[in-house]
Amino acid sequence: MNEPEIRKADVSTKLELPIYDAIAAGFPITSDYPADRLDFNRDFIKHPESTFFVRVKGDSMKDAGIFDGDLCLVDKAEEMVHGNIVAAYVNGGFTVKYLDTSAGLR
Repeated sequence: MNEPEIRKADVSTKLELPIYDAIAAGFPITSDYPADRLDFNRDFIKHPESTFFVRVKGDSMKDAGIFDGDLCLVDKAEEMVHGNIVAAYVNGGFTVKYLDTSAGLR
């Protein structure tokens, strides 16, 4: 099996996206103007030297909202905590699972 190509995150430029005040889960809210802007690099990538994207293959994490073909943002410098969803190297391959410190990955 070929190892995936892992490239460091490029945070040299801004990647700003609009943030709107709210989205209704009931009656529609009308708002044509963003309330703020989100800089993806500043707000999501804390450790560019250890951050990368990986594409998901398979559907074992669909109950967590992670589907085949999705991109996951992985930061190897973040501390893993019980209950977190983690990217792990297990039995010679990479997988995405919940971390269960009492039983391993599930």
